[in-house]
Amino acid sequence: MNVEGKRVVDEHRNVYELERELGRGGQGAVFSVKGGRRAIKVLFDRSSSQRELLRRQLKYIQQMNLELRELAIARPLEMLQPPHLGYVMELLTGMMPLSRLINIPRNVDSLAEWYLSGGGLRRRLLLLARCAEVLSQLHSKGLVYSDPSPNNIFISAEVDACEIRLIDADNLHYESSTFTRRFHTPGYGAPELVLGRTGVNTLTDAYAFAVIAFRTLCLIHPLMGDLVIDGEPELEQQALEGSLPWVDDPEDQSNATVHGLPRDIVLSPKLTKLCQRCFGEGLLKPDKRPGVSQWVEDLYSAADFTLECPECHSTYYANQKCCPWCGSPRPTLVQLLIKRWEPLPDAREHQRFLSNQKILAALAFSEHQPLTLTNRTISGRTGTDSHVPAIELRLEKANIHVRSVNGQCFWLTADGEQQKPVEVQDSWKRIPTDMKQYGTWLLHFAPVERSHRLATFRFIPGERQS
Repeated sequence: MNVEGKRVVDEHRNVYELERELGRGGQGAVFSVKGGRRAIKVLFDRSSSQRELLRRQLKYIQQMNLELRELAIARPLEMLQPPHLGYVMELLTGMMPLSRLINIPRNVDSLAEWYLSGGGLRRRLLLLARCAEVLSQLHSKGLVYSDPSPNNIFISAEVDACEIRLIDADNLHYESSTFTRRFHTPGYGAPELVLGRTGVNTLTDAYAFAVIAFRTLCLIHPLMGDLVIDGEPELEQQALEGSLPWVDDPEDQSNATVHGLPRDIVLSPKLTKLCQRCFGEGLLKPDKRPGVSQWVEDLYSAADFTLECPECHSTYYANQKCCPWCGSPRPTLVQLLIKRWEPLPDAREHQRFLSNQKILAALAFSEHQPLTLTNRTISGRTGTDSHVPAIELRLEKANIHVRSVNGQCFWLTADGEQQKPVEVQDSWKRIPTDMKQYGTWLLHFAPVERSHRLATFRFIPGERQS
């Protein structure tokens, strides 16, 4: 159905001219509106029963205003008048569907350059983390999004921005609702949905998100291996029903593929495990799949541990000795390890305690890439204020510089030394990286007399050109 350039009218007689198709799914298409900050979703099915269903659903969504407030979701506003069926929704300008980072244009000569033109690895990780965060927030309220797909997730068009917004909120419903839907966008439906055995739920949302994440990072579908791509058409349906192994199944390589980006370049070890849990054992056993909250944590952790290449400006995991995109040696970096601190009687007990502590998070920064710690890192906070900046760090030759950016005071101590903590406020404090002379520095996120998180520093010299 081609409606671009046509005019539609809402139930309050406001007229909108459809300008450009932004995305298309199994139920309908979304269009930008000429000269406005609104978008229109036009549904394909215009039957009277579908109209009544949509009317009831929009009222249902309007009753969720409290739950949806502050979430990055474009809410439905008004229904369209006949003969069209659809609704007007909120939409920020300067956004585009996530599918633009997945669907490789035909005229691309260099996959690496195209990947970088979309902001590179770190931006993809951050966009996915924020998307998972919104889905996780919905799930925590007992809501199911129902139809996650790359066309329903909008991202900043500018490559230096990482805002996301979910559209198609008309599909939202409470998981406990008796009104259970069974639709999905082809390629993103969990096998139990494809087989018609269940309706949508938080675990089908989690499956769809995992497919989106894998495709965005690796540029291939997790079930479309060479067996499917080169085989008979019916094999695709078998794969989507979960009857074939996924492309990276460690025990069955019958559907492996030579396509896509090397996984060790784009997937962290934790993300690799999540993929295996979702598409391996969790493919046919939904209760074995990781929930989206686990994706939130591991995607942010992966993004935290990336470095920018000084030569090609791509981003890559800091455990690589050279940039996998251009081959340049890894620059000098500082590794920041986040651990727990407990007030103990003496320095030796502190050393023993810290050496046995689990690493809560690992971050990296270099001279080319300063680091901002947010509430998520310094306190493990989640939710809206988790992204509020708290501390800035930068590396200049053999010195680290640190300052507070949220008005709070933080404290520096040297491991193994009984000395007065140095306050870190809004002016830069210099930390020498010479551990032999100064010991290991500890950056405390609360007074040392209290239990809290802290950061330890590890200075790692750059790799030399071979």
